[in-house]
Amino acid sequence: MTDKAIRIAALKILEVLATTPFAECHPLTREFASVPARPGIYAFRHQHQGILYIGKSFDVRQRLRGGHKALGWAFIDRLEPDEVRIAVVKLGYQLWLQSLEIEALMIQTARPRYNVRIRQEE
Repeated sequence: MTDKAIRIAALKILEVLATTPFAECHPLTREFASVPARPGIYAFRHQHQGILYIGKSFDVRQRLRGGHKALGWAFIDRLEPDEVRIAVVKLGYQLWLQSLEIEALMIQTARPRYNVRIRQEE
């Protein structure tokens, strides 16, 4: 994929994560059974504050079952669990190969408060 194609894909995925109706996002549960066990990019979203964290995983469900620092930060910030959900975009093979670059571009664009800062391009 070209740099331009990667940038376009990142913006499209970010738009889907940000605009998926909150009721259609996956609720926080112990087993995350409704979350796909597939490669994807996911976002922790607050009902009113928007995207809190963006991440990627080869198996999103397993990644969340294993614990996640964003959940700890949400707890420390005293966010209501019912106001935090997970939006997921499943990735096919070609996009998965570019997922590191896609994730970085999405974080640079959205600047979610729970992501570690990525140095801005100059």
